[in-house]
Amino acid sequence: MARRGCRTQTIIPFILSSSKDRMQTSQERHVIANGVSLWTATQGRGTPLVLCHGGPGAYDNLGPVADMIDDIATVFRYDQRGCGRSDRRPPYDITTYIDDLDALREHWGLGSWVLAGHSWGASLALGYCLTFPDRVIGFVSIAGGGISNDWSEEYHRNSEARLAPIDRRRFLEVTAMLETADGSELAKIREERSRLLEPTNFFDASQVSPMPNHDEFPVNFQVNSIMGEASDMPNVAENVPRLDVPALIVHPEGDPRPSWPSRELADLLPQGRFESLPKAGHEPWFEQPDALRLVLRKFLEGLITTSPSTDSGRTGK
Repeated sequence: MARRGCRTQTIIPFILSSSKDRMQTSQERHVIANGVSLWTATQGRGTPLVLCHGGPGAYDNLGPVADMIDDIATVFRYDQRGCGRSDRRPPYDITTYIDDLDALREHWGLGSWVLAGHSWGASLALGYCLTFPDRVIGFVSIAGGGISNDWSEEYHRNSEARLAPIDRRRFLEVTAMLETADGSELAKIREERSRLLEPTNFFDASQVSPMPNHDEFPVNFQVNSIMGEASDMPNVAENVPRLDVPALIVHPEGDPRPSWPSRELADLLPQGRFESLPKAGHEPWFEQPDALRLVLRKFLEGLITTSPSTDSGRTGK
């Protein structure tokens, strides 16, 4: 795949948390990578690791995860193409997203790194690992979807079953509206559906206060629709067993997404390890931060970094 040059421009930082509510400890910059301006944040020192946010079409909300490990890892975060603070510039497809990610690696001067992702971001990270296995130190999936979307109907059933009766009725109403709505009305319906489903992603939403929001930056529903239906990564099940790198697959037990896709992925990976987090929902850093911190740190501390370019990624410049 062709690679394009990168340059930086300094700037004055689906359930999403606001970066305004947390102390800023990272260096934030826009990087021109693969022909698009991507918002990035870098913090910490140690094994280079990139965090890929979920969505698709959302924006980075993984600052709390970075804070858990930034004393043993140089953590890179970014908003994917078309998302958050990054440029809204097509094409939106898995190959381009993987190219964007590798262009960032080149910009930061890294020979290899750990690929970590949450939800849809775990699928992106896995796609990168399968494309460039020689550039991968390790792979981490947090509440990811495994090797296919075969679980999606079960997930939707589980989510709807968790809704209160009044919310379920409204959810079915707005879902029916999707077939005829367009333009700004369609965007409003999609946003309302997301708000209704938001509490179902937690093990116990009553214990999460304040409830995370997703209104700091608009969700790009065009990206969500295109990437959510993308199937241009063939033979994943065939190629995953060849990915012989340390791999941590984390599944929160309270996630409405079923556990079997994560277990299947862990079983297929030669060095895959499955970790289940009790009493945690889709964003486990809210409900079980200590448990998530423990499994992440144990995994990272077990890695031996051989990349000669690690130090060049520590400044984020």
